[in-house]
Amino acid sequence: MRCFIKRDVFSATKIFMPIFVLVLLLSGTTKVFGVGGISNSKVIVPSTETVPKGQVEIEPFFLLGLLKNRDRARRFGAGVRLTLGALQNFEIGASVIYLDIRDLDFNLRNAEFGAIAPGLKYRFLDEGDNMPFSLAYQGGVFIPLGGGDTPWIIEPGGLILTKNFTNLFSMDADFVFGIIEDDAWGFVSEVGFGYYVRPWFQPVIEAAYIFEDSEGADSISIVNLTAGFTSPVTDWLTVIVGVTPDIYTNNINEQVILSAAFSFLF
Repeated sequence: MRCFIKRDVFSATKIFMPIFVLVLLLSGTTKVFGVGGISNSKVIVPSTETVPKGQVEIEPFFLLGLLKNRDRARRFGAGVRLTLGALQNFEIGASVIYLDIRDLDFNLRNAEFGAIAPGLKYRFLDEGDNMPFSLAYQGGVFIPLGGGDTPWIIEPGGLILTKNFTNLFSMDADFVFGIIEDDAWGFVSEVGFGYYVRPWFQPVIEAAYIFEDSEGADSISIVNLTAGFTSPVTDWLTVIVGVTPDIYTNNINEQVILSAAFSFLF
């Protein structure tokens, strides 16, 4: 927790975008993804804070997808994110989904090597006396590596906004546009709030809207909520837990995603 309470609103709780990348991968049909490889401050929504120059963050993450109103699990995934603080206010990284088991009987023979998603983030405006919030640019690429018909996605740009209402209460919001292989496009928009009830515990509530439009096919829409927490155990380890149920879907099955991640800063 660098600079403890003030910075813990941002960088002490590095819960990362790979979670969102894999959440959307687990949706099966949806091909719109958030930017991979970039750092975060809550469960899903990225913040404008970047990894300090010369430091590295490594985060293994795990997710379980459950179809709503059914007992049977749909998919299990695991991955890792690596992010480097390349320059001041600038980070680059990649998320690697190394295990993707579908239609679960937990048979590893059905497992695939999922995808790699490199990305970057640059904060170009800082919150301060003359600026009520901070802004950052995000962009990346999603590259499928397993079987199936999952397409490439290019995310040429998106914006992240962070607002600190107090040293304990913060909001992050973002928007990212994606160009999808096979003449499709989509976007993801999110907002999240977190409050530190203890220096080591931040309950989080978030909402996301996901849209995809494919030529010659019905458009897909998802609205979901995420409830969870971040726990900065030490200044180099943060534990992240979340549950993300769909509350509205169009042309795709509703599901619930259970997620856990462990963020290490070196």
